[in-house]
Amino acid sequence: MTSRISLLSSTALAAAAIVFAGAPSSAASLDALEKRVKALEKAGAGKSVSRSKKTMKLTVSGHLNRMVQLVDNGVNSEVRHTTNQQSRSRVRWVGTGKLTDDISVKTLIEFGNSDAISSGQSVQAAEVNGGTFDTRHIDLQLTSKSMGKLYLGHGSDAADGAMGSTDLSGTLVALSGAGDEDLTFGGENFVNAAGTVILRSGAAADEYDGTREDRIRYDTPSFGGFKGMISHANDDTVAFGMRYGGSFSGLKVKAHVSRINNEANAQRDVTSAAVGILLPMGLSVQVAAGERDLDTTGREDPTMMFYRVGYRFKGSEMGETRLAISYSENEDLNTDGDKLQTTSVAIVQIIEPLGSELYASYNNVDLERTGVVGIEDIDVFSVGMRVRF
Repeated sequence: MTSRISLLSSTALAAAAIVFAGAPSSAASLDALEKRVKALEKAGAGKSVSRSKKTMKLTVSGHLNRMVQLVDNGVNSEVRHTTNQQSRSRVRWVGTGKLTDDISVKTLIEFGNSDAISSGQSVQAAEVNGGTFDTRHIDLQLTSKSMGKLYLGHGSDAADGAMGSTDLSGTLVALSGAGDEDLTFGGENFVNAAGTVILRSGAAADEYDGTREDRIRYDTPSFGGFKGMISHANDDTVAFGMRYGGSFSGLKVKAHVSRINNEANAQRDVTSAAVGILLPMGLSVQVAAGERDLDTTGREDPTMMFYRVGYRFKGSEMGETRLAISYSENEDLNTDGDKLQTTSVAIVQIIEPLGSELYASYNNVDLERTGVVGIEDIDVFSVGMRVRF
């Protein structure tokens, strides 16, 4: 779009006319103003301020996700108001354009908000408020239909989203991708009957997924439903992934296998795999597993197993209703002999007129630790809503 000084002068004259319309000296004032504008136009020698031909389209989107929780650590309880870390509030700016008929360009800038984030709160502590916005994605993406996709910047590595990508229950706003329910309550502490803190719950749980970081990443084109991924990040972290997606006679299947290698970090070699199946009737099953190679003498390698059963149906004119129940086990993550068991149920109601989801969930979290008795369970009830824009 071209913006010329003459347009500015016209605007100025119009504004002046409104301002001076009721004044006795309005004519003299307008004459003086018009002479001044003409002098400025002459001084500009007819030059204009412009930009090159527009080639990129900008789209702004995001969502707000808030929930109310009732949390009981077995000794004390409280009601709290949080941002749901399973899918925290965010805003994004996406630029899209075409370089050639084969190559498209995308820029992604996304910031997330952590106001009273659910994964950081505890009954025993005051509100943890990370209310500022922080970076989720600052990314340049080049996509070729024939050669694949290249990512440059801060964003998902080749293993990120490995677990959640195989969920076909549609309940990720209320439950984790696999075994990471601590995003809902991870700041809560396990205590004994006397209220003595044993361990922060989030320190005993992991879904062995990838992460967002500064990296370069390449995805191959899809071949028969299979797609390969590789990324390199700072600290010489290399991640590999292989995804599959396909349908057979109405049966939908998604699978992902990933590996993260970091020779400089004894805790960063991670292997994970997950598969999800959706039947035509709306019933879904997901199974996931992960292991971390600690490369530490005398330490057991931590492991995770996760299972989810879901059911989705059109139960309302508002949109689809989704139900799910899940169970996960994390072993040896914080200390050898630790066993964290999480049982969760959730319901998600799609509200199509608003592009929103209303959801509720319940989590029961149990920790077993060698030589420690009387550890209280943690119970978490959550109700929330995610509104997209």
